Amino acid sequence: MYQKKLFDNIDTRILKALQRNGRLQNNELANEIGLSNSACLRRVNLLEESGVIDGYVALLNPKKVNCNIIVYALGTFAEESPELKEKFIFEIKLIPQILECHFMSGTYDFLLKCCVADLEEFNHLKAVYLNSHIGIKNLKSEITLKTVKSTTELPL
Repeated sequence: MYQKKLFDNIDTRILKALQRNGRLQNNELANEIGLSNSACLRRVNLLEESGVIDGYVALLNPKKVNCNIIVYALGTFAEESPELKEKFIFEIKLIPQILECHFMSGTYDFLLKCCVADLEEFNHLKAVYLNSHIGIKNLKSEITLKTVKSTTELPL
């Protein structure tokens, strides 16, 4: 498969290493990549300044923080109104159980990835927040049974 190169080999290796372990100290990263500490730091700073590296996070184990169920909710809007979509966006951003929200083309207008402790919590979320007051007409939910692959690493 052909893939256009966006970065040189060194930047790609830096990005892959940081995606695997964002806590690498500069000297560890430089050693792994085969650069001097100053050259490595300069490259990382350029990747941060250009927005390629968006930030650094700690990835939590969902089960350890009572996030036992992942639910994907597909929905449609009651009407095509810019004001209603803005209200929807504003409200969705306030709900901590919603990890992702994507506007879609096709049968559904949006896709939500929700993380809840149990089905009761998701039912409450649907009843109280994911309803017509933010413009939702229909909502279909799919509950994951088993996660086979979950990664934050983007292909480079």
